[in-house]
Amino acid sequence: MSRPELPFDGARAIARAVAAGEASAIEIVQAHLERIERLEPRLNAFISRNPVAMDDARQGITGALAGVPITVKDLVLTRGMRTTAGSRTFGEGLPANQDAPVIRRLRRAGAIILGKTNLHELAMGVTTENEHFGPSRNPWDPSRIPGGSSGGSAVAVAAGLGVASVGTDTRGSIRIPAACCGVTGFKPTFGLIRTEGVVPLAPTLDHLGPLTRSVEDAALLAGVMSGWPRRGTRWLQVVDDGTASGLRLGICDWFFTDIDAAIDGPVRDALGRFERGGSRLVPVTLRGLPEAHTASGVITSAEALAFHLERLDGNPVGIGPLVRSRLEKGRALTAVDYVHAEHARALVRAEFAAAFHRADVLVAPTLPAAPPAIGESRMVRINGAEFPILDAYTRLTAVANMAGLPALSIPCGFTPDGMPVGLQLIAAPNREDLVLAAGAWLQRETDWHTRQPFSDSAI
Repeated sequence: MSRPELPFDGARAIARAVAAGEASAIEIVQAHLERIERLEPRLNAFISRNPVAMDDARQGITGALAGVPITVKDLVLTRGMRTTAGSRTFGEGLPANQDAPVIRRLRRAGAIILGKTNLHELAMGVTTENEHFGPSRNPWDPSRIPGGSSGGSAVAVAAGLGVASVGTDTRGSIRIPAACCGVTGFKPTFGLIRTEGVVPLAPTLDHLGPLTRSVEDAALLAGVMSGWPRRGTRWLQVVDDGTASGLRLGICDWFFTDIDAAIDGPVRDALGRFERGGSRLVPVTLRGLPEAHTASGVITSAEALAFHLERLDGNPVGIGPLVRSRLEKGRALTAVDYVHAEHARALVRAEFAAAFHRADVLVAPTLPAAPPAIGESRMVRINGAEFPILDAYTRLTAVANMAGLPALSIPCGFTPDGMPVGLQLIAAPNREDLVLAAGAWLQRETDWHTRQPFSDSAI
């Protein structure tokens, strides 16, 4: 029996090979576990590993993800592995006796869980420099951050330590690390994938979604995660048939302000490729984006403090100093601050709704700058000037969460020093088909998403 080339075969290809008897889940999982054993000491993508992954692979595997090895951000309840949320505030972690609904769906579809990935503590940051479990490292340059908060998930996918990963996104926490690590990150419409069984950051902004190497796999995983087989089948059809011809791509100047030249160039090249493929660039004006970005920070701080307040007061040392200070800032917020933030949210929703009468998809950089070095990441340099990284890295992504919009980040090139660049596609609520079709078309036209960050010997 032959087996697919590993570890960088996609989820769809692996599931088809297993279903056809051309490969076994056992050999696929074993190959990934061996790779984890070899590379994990250098990358620190995991907080815990599934001790029965091989036993799971030996079961009768069927379904849309038959034999596909995946990882899970350690914010999601997963049977057999405690959930830490990247913190010590829960002691040794939340009990390992149940799966979140999204994990049950993935298991029923045949996915094999390899382990729980590292993250920025409590999902309150964008660097994944975890103060308890150590920093995850970017496979393209292990001296640099992988982004966050789903940093370990992006590292695992980029390095071939799993075919896909389950991430969460409150202000950009799937798309930010996807852009940093050169993988695909997908956040469907708010509420499309249930968040029960996930430690919340800000419940009115939290989204679940997959990190994968391709848009094709993102559509497949998101379809399974949403629990609607018909939706997933339709998304895959869109991915297979998608075209750039006739697509109206909305360009808002705000998304292209204060973007480092090393990022702006590849993004502009991608826009040119869409134009040559028959798309039309449409200028779009969106009022209230700066206010919506600020408001997303207010809402996140208030809702995070509300959830963690008892533990913050009862066991403050269980939370690292940086994240603890961010939680403490929530105490200064007032009810008036929260109401004003909600007004900003209502305004930006209306602005996006109007924009989507003119454009099918909004296109923007995912991030304004390449990832900085670990230990030097409080600030990020953009065209020679320094900006606080939390504000800079969420500026282009958080507004989509405020409006609950589907958003996709895909690789679109590299900086001159070899770091990946992400392109962001945003559509109206429940129009996942538009971002998936556009992203899949670009991936058929380019090979950015197939690039591998290193040879085994180099790391």
